[in-house]
Amino acid sequence: MRGQTLLDSSRGISNTLGGMVDAAEALGWELVPTIFASATPSGRVRRGTFETLLNELLDGLRAANPGTLDGVLLALHGALVAEGVADGEGEILRRVRQLVGPSLPVVVVLDFHANLTPAIAQYADVVIGYDTYPHVDPYARGTEAVATLERLHSGAMRPVRALRQVPLLTPLTAQWTQGPTPMRDLMRLALEAERQPGIVCVMLAGGFPYSDIHDAGLSVLVTADSDQTLADATAERLARECWERREFFRVELTPVADAIARIRAGKHGPLVLADVADNPGAGGSCDGTTILEALTRAGIPGVAVAVIADPESVARAETIGAGQLGQFQLGGKLDHLHGPTLELKARVRSVGEVAFINTGPMGTGARTRLGRTAVLELEPGLEVVVTEHRVQVLDPELFRAVGIPPEQRRALVVKSSVHFRAGFEPLAAEIIEVDAPGLSSPDLAALPYRSVRRPIWPLDDDATYP
Repeated sequence: MRGQTLLDSSRGISNTLGGMVDAAEALGWELVPTIFASATPSGRVRRGTFETLLNELLDGLRAANPGTLDGVLLALHGALVAEGVADGEGEILRRVRQLVGPSLPVVVVLDFHANLTPAIAQYADVVIGYDTYPHVDPYARGTEAVATLERLHSGAMRPVRALRQVPLLTPLTAQWTQGPTPMRDLMRLALEAERQPGIVCVMLAGGFPYSDIHDAGLSVLVTADSDQTLADATAERLARECWERREFFRVELTPVADAIARIRAGKHGPLVLADVADNPGAGGSCDGTTILEALTRAGIPGVAVAVIADPESVARAETIGAGQLGQFQLGGKLDHLHGPTLELKARVRSVGEVAFINTGPMGTGARTRLGRTAVLELEPGLEVVVTEHRVQVLDPELFRAVGIPPEQRRALVVKSSVHFRAGFEPLAAEIIEVDAPGLSSPDLAALPYRSVRRPIWPLDDDATYP
């Protein structure tokens, strides 16, 4: 999104930009929009793409004349990795700071999964992070960023920062902030610390463990008003609390066969099976088939699977036509990590472009685009949503958009680690995290890290803090 479209598309939307735009316009600010770009996580961003987008951001600042600006608001993520640039957000902030000078206030909002780095802490005046996973508070953090920039511009505070990188990689399933996980208690401590006099904000970042970079991992960044000693002491105390709880971040999942047995035994649906290791939001291929293959053998009716990202199978469904039977080679095409390609006979229930508006608590009001989408019916009563795009299942509206009432199914299979909980917990009889293979597996010690700093837990038993 560019220019005025960025503003027009953000008003009233429950995300960071929505919070920024609504709060700024309520204060009567004149906003100068530049560019917003995002993508479903995958491999490294190509260097040319990174430079093109960053240069467009910088050109927008130049066109606005930095000397006439009162401040800069940035809605970033925190785990961007490009070719030759391990710390994408740190590089963005470095070049923004180089352009606008040392005195212009720069406030940035980052995702809970940010890998916080010294450059991020150095070049932004204040770094605000999401407090929730699933992320249901980005709008509030956007409004907080506006209020913070207002204080900075008025001279009401002088921010100082303290960063502590804990030698700790935490799997996504254990980063859930509302459930029985160590992260719930750690976030409570962080929010309590944030209420101390003199503290501007505290960012507890769970980190993104699938970015194999030096700075990956859990971190704490504390911003205080003028008091560096207070910032350091608060950050150190919280970092120590994180380290002391490291053993509680170990994860146990349910084997596929056991999950299928629980569907068969379930009397009240729907059960929600989370394919946590093939989460496209964490870089998974989204065409994993291990759970689907087991379901085809089990013969349990009333089960819907979303989504298998397979443009070739969507094209095949278009050729066969709605209402017709045909043979498919489904899934398992992007890599060898998420299960085999399945040879299946299926009826094409529907095929065509699909988009819907999120109605759940994550990104409420935002539009999700599945691209060309087919619903395939396998015998007996097994439905598979096959899409052109890799899409994490965050909202039950996805099923409704393709004609599947989720409340009426015996079980739902979703490719997501934690985000699905925000929308699906209210309708789920039970949630089962399934131990299927994939790139976003919580078994981090099994992944072939090369660049992350060592020693680090759980890869190294001899890791220590500090």
